Amino acid sequence: MFAERFAPHGSIDGHSVSQTLGTFSMDFWQVFLRETLQNSWDAREDPAGGVRFSIDAWRLKAAQFDALANGLLRERPPGALGGLLEAGDPIEVLTVTDSGTHGLGGPTRADRSSPDRRDFVDLVRNIGRDPAKGFAAGTYGYGKAVLFRASACATVVIFTRTIVRGRPTSRLIAMALTGPYDLDGLRHTGRHWWGRPDREVGAEPLIGQVAEEFAELLGMRRLTGDRTGTSIMVLAPRLDEDTGLRDVVETLAQTAADYAWPHLTAAPGARPALRVAFTCGGRAVPYPEPSSDDHLGPFVEAYHHCLRLLEGDGVPVQRWPWNIQEINGSRPQQRLGVLAWRTRLAGAVGAHERPPAEVALMRDPRLVVEYHPVAPDPSGQVITGVFVADPRLNDFFAAAEPPTHDRWQPGRAQRERYARNPVSQAINRLEGVFRDRRVVDPVDVTQTTDQVGVTRLASLLGTLLDTQPGGTDTRIPEPGPTAGAAPGAGTWTDGGGQGGAATAAGGEPGGGGTSQPPTEPRRPGTPPPPRPRRGTVTVRLHTRPRLTMTDRGVCADFPVDLDNRSAGDGVVLIAEPLVAVADGHPERPDGDVPVTVVGWHSRTEDSVHEGECLTVTPGTAGAWNVRVTQPADAAVTLVVRQEAVTT
Repeated sequence: MFAERFAPHGSIDGHSVSQTLGTFSMDFWQVFLRETLQNSWDAREDPAGGVRFSIDAWRLKAAQFDALANGLLRERPPGALGGLLEAGDPIEVLTVTDSGTHGLGGPTRADRSSPDRRDFVDLVRNIGRDPAKGFAAGTYGYGKAVLFRASACATVVIFTRTIVRGRPTSRLIAMALTGPYDLDGLRHTGRHWWGRPDREVGAEPLIGQVAEEFAELLGMRRLTGDRTGTSIMVLAPRLDEDTGLRDVVETLAQTAADYAWPHLTAAPGARPALRVAFTCGGRAVPYPEPSSDDHLGPFVEAYHHCLRLLEGDGVPVQRWPWNIQEINGSRPQQRLGVLAWRTRLAGAVGAHERPPAEVALMRDPRLVVEYHPVAPDPSGQVITGVFVADPRLNDFFAAAEPPTHDRWQPGRAQRERYARNPVSQAINRLEGVFRDRRVVDPVDVTQTTDQVGVTRLASLLGTLLDTQPGGTDTRIPEPGPTAGAAPGAGTWTDGGGQGGAATAAGGEPGGGGTSQPPTEPRRPGTPPPPRPRRGTVTVRLHTRPRLTMTDRGVCADFPVDLDNRSAGDGVVLIAEPLVAVADGHPERPDGDVPVTVVGWHSRTEDSVHEGECLTVTPGTAGAWNVRVTQPADAAVTLVVRQEAVTT
């Protein structure tokens, strides 16, 4: 073991190294996954090639624990590491491995110059980030702090296979951090390394076959054959009281899907650029397939729209259900990025949850920076979008990120005083797209002989976004007779006549003087047959339906209240669905937009009448829902008419 001492001119202590990551806005294990994955992606061997990334967690077997405690780490500093290993019980480990990457190449000494990559010393020796490496994701040297913070004893073992002077080279070294301490009259920083003793640097990595064999002993076996890459073992992953090792791996797997889906998906016929695998105790831990996932799928689709526009294969468009547009800046006039978004049904959102409204922000190398909240949809729908920064401004957006890469902070990217900040412009204008959306006042529904009591469901009939209820005609007719009501109106005074026509002159039904068929004369002394009691039902159709998921898909439940005290011998109510079109005049559905009435569902009794008809008598329940199938691309309205019961 090599324990670093403070130099006469000063040094940074181990505790400070572990704090360089700073604060973060998400769960720690989410940060861990994002940082390690970004470093692996940044180290890919071929910029156009793929990367394999895996995380394996398990409890060390006896032989593995012995190789660690009595072999590599037989000398230990004061602190948590000694307590864990001296207890003699095998510990849990979590190993992160990538392949298809460069591995940790370059010199092993920080004081040696090299024209090649310096990945080994950047991870193992140095603190911070070399500005010469640019702002590609994963280039923050501060991010290594997640490795130590993930370990209850702040200890990791690193195995890498890389190319040095054209030949494969294997390296293995261990690192640990503690707080500063005094030993033998000297002050120590708390930074420690285990490997091959060296007079000048204290500890050099094990190399060649020795490194390969030790990695095998410890169970670090993901790097098979001659593949280059890196495997980092975190000793004793830090767990909460109510969190197990599998819980951590499940969080890591979900986080990979949530933030790396641009690389986990590919165009038809192509292979994803990133392949991931997660195991715990030797058993696979699944993760969602982004393209088919209910939550991530729309983001994937939005991302592909952005790519087409960025690459010149698409044009800005506002056509249901997508809005695809450029976000432009001023002074200078330039494209800041592209935005693709849509609204969709909130069917997967819990009844008491607010439908999410968020845009995935990203830049090169196309890992999601954050899901940025935007103004919610006025009609209560889910907003899903993706914003991709213009590649020409990538350095600005990268500079705006903290070491955790979990948000854009425009102040970090301010390069000149009073200069226009493209990151600030992009965020403000992106948010403005959603903030400036307004609910259009609902269009009044004119009561004519063809259309009365129609419910407006969409605030903007031009978009008809998944038919969530927006503005509606709130003038619900009150119960009670209405003279001269037109067919289909919210109230009726008579149940006779086809189409629910109002009472004709003289009180006889039949539509204004239509002759009745002749009847046989009654024999003398025969009592007249009982005259049917013509019924009257007052119908109150509420204008705000409720969407519900059923075995027939999405349906709209229209509440209907009945005043059936004067229903007589019975009245048949017939529900007719209509489809709202762009000019505001609902029409009967056709084959292109099929809409059917599922049935009448009592709100007070366990009673369901299938189909569009409900026979109402004075004893019929008065509170019903008319359930109508809800197409994905139309606003459904409803008319209820009535007919007398015929015998």
